[in-house]
Amino acid sequence: MKEEKLVYDVRPISTIRELIETSADEFGERTAFVVKKEGETRELSYRRVLADVRTLATFLDGHGLEGKKVAVIGKNSYEWSLTYLAVTSGVGIIVPIDKDLKAPEIANILTFSEAAAVVYSAELAETVVPLAEQLGIDAYAMAQMETYLAEGAALLDGGNDAYARHRIDPFALGVLIYTSGTTGVAKGVMLSQHNICSDIVAVLKQVKITPDDRTLSVLPLHHTYESMAGFLSMLYAGGSIAYMTSLTHLLADFKEYQPTIFIAVPLLLKTIHGAILKKVKAVPGGAAYLTVGKAITTLSGAFTNAVAEKVFGNIHAVFGGRLRLILCGAAALDSAIFKDFEKLGFRVLCGYGLTETSPICVMHSDHVHRPGTVGLPICGSKAKILQPNADGIGELAVKGPNVMLGYYNDPEATAAAFDKEGYFKTGDLAMVDPASGHYKITGRLKNMIVIGNGKKVFPEEIEVLLEKCEAVKECMAYGHTDEQGYVTVAVKIFPDFEYLKKEGVDGEGEAFRKQLEEYFREVIKEKVNRNLPAYKAVRKITLRYREFDKTTTKKIRRNSADNLSDETAGESSAT
Repeated sequence: MKEEKLVYDVRPISTIRELIETSADEFGERTAFVVKKEGETRELSYRRVLADVRTLATFLDGHGLEGKKVAVIGKNSYEWSLTYLAVTSGVGIIVPIDKDLKAPEIANILTFSEAAAVVYSAELAETVVPLAEQLGIDAYAMAQMETYLAEGAALLDGGNDAYARHRIDPFALGVLIYTSGTTGVAKGVMLSQHNICSDIVAVLKQVKITPDDRTLSVLPLHHTYESMAGFLSMLYAGGSIAYMTSLTHLLADFKEYQPTIFIAVPLLLKTIHGAILKKVKAVPGGAAYLTVGKAITTLSGAFTNAVAEKVFGNIHAVFGGRLRLILCGAAALDSAIFKDFEKLGFRVLCGYGLTETSPICVMHSDHVHRPGTVGLPICGSKAKILQPNADGIGELAVKGPNVMLGYYNDPEATAAAFDKEGYFKTGDLAMVDPASGHYKITGRLKNMIVIGNGKKVFPEEIEVLLEKCEAVKECMAYGHTDEQGYVTVAVKIFPDFEYLKKEGVDGEGEAFRKQLEEYFREVIKEKVNRNLPAYKAVRKITLRYREFDKTTTKKIRRNSADNLSDETAGESSAT
């Protein structure tokens, strides 16, 4: 019997241009992108994409952008991806920007990054065009991409050989990304093309992606996670990419594009998981069907996926019928949800990383994956725990070819980010699971609450308990300073009002507010405080009546003025 390899053979690459050129050579007429415009669906081959990269790069060169920084902002699209590929294929440095930022924040990034031009999607025209005029930089509309490609083709036909002449330094600044983090001020993370390519190669040594795979791109492309996993890695492996129409249209997109790989964040998976269970349980006998079906797949061992596809065929059909792999990152995934998806027949692989690590630095593999953990350091990388406490929890530090060059124009912040041995200090707290050797992320160092008696509490451990309650839609734990200056643990909760209504908790006005307070006082008592030592007990509850302000990867912004405000809340104390 042939022994299965634990690490896959993959080709080496050091630049994004090398990635797309070698993929065009290897995969030729296979589909790279599925593009829908005005109701018409087209499939673009690898050779067509490379031709577009050459012509757009030539157009940008012809407009004096060689060696310059070019920003790209907008919703996920082929035009966005093409801009990224063209700029990184020799033109200059790409600066992806979050499309959900406000005009002043976009202006700051364009200014601080020293961008010479910005490429934008149609819905941002009213914001971006005036900013570009104000800052004196060029602005190019994605809606005019066909015109730019035609001009680039004419320049090529006229003998412009800029693309052929370009020489890319894989170790120089290639991608400049301003983090939107949940705390603090955004910093410009400098990544080289070698950083990104080494991450792609390392991850695909552990996770098999083939030309038969397709992903439905849902997360924002400006975020390094989606850019690396749902865009560049798919092109490297010869797979194809389709773009989500909208979140409200997500299930229809699954059925239309039939993806085999879905890249998600925990909140999105939690929402989908809840919707599936709700729909199945609403059918007579649905709850029993789920219970018996999961028991069958649990007992099927190595044949779990094949059995689950038959037992839960109707659920697989919701995802288009071909989904085999879910990659989850950006935050911790509830172990119960992880196990549920696996029992339903979907392989779930979790990972951990930051923009500064291109982004993945610790991850599960096809052969080793364990709920509640984020896996092991990727191939070629190292990790360690700094100053672990009695429980083995300390700051996670990593080292490898995927770690950033530093922060743009900020040598002090760069120096502070590394220890004496050259390990990058992630700012996240972690421990090594003694049973498996896998890493577990336990919290964020900056989020840690030091209560009045000096003991330390991680808000994430409070939030994990609260999120298991169906009545809690979103929550945030934090340190509250009382009138005597004593710090205690507090929580803010955005309730699931639809669920509460079914439970008979409904109404309006002051009476309803008091009813809610009493309900969540009991939730805190039974679900949280009863399961924690006394010093970690929640002493203050604040109910919110609108969602929390979040990043584009659905992380709650802990320092947001809106999230810290009590103006939308009814307050009560829980002891």
